[in-house]
Amino acid sequence: MPEPLYVLVQFVLIFLDVISFSMLIRAILSFLGVNEGGLLMRFLYVVTEPAIMPLRKLFYKLNWFQNTPFDMAHLFTYTVLWILQLLISSLI
Repeated sequence: MPEPLYVLVQFVLIFLDVISFSMLIRAILSFLGVNEGGLLMRFLYVVTEPAIMPLRKLFYKLNWFQNTPFDMAHLFTYTVLWILQLLISSLI
């Protein structure tokens, strides 16, 4: 693999790691009842919501998972990011 492509792949993997880790921290803090108006939670929302919002809109439009106690869009997004990381890692 050419070096510029390798650097790009590594950058994408690090970016996906940051988003996944932020989503995990957001879920844990939300479960623990941390104030959503706090600086950390607002930062985590800004970082993670662009990744979660497409699936949240899709689930709302299709009326899926509307009455579940968990944010299924969050869970599915986390799973999609994990699968993307696996696929991209297999390129190396």
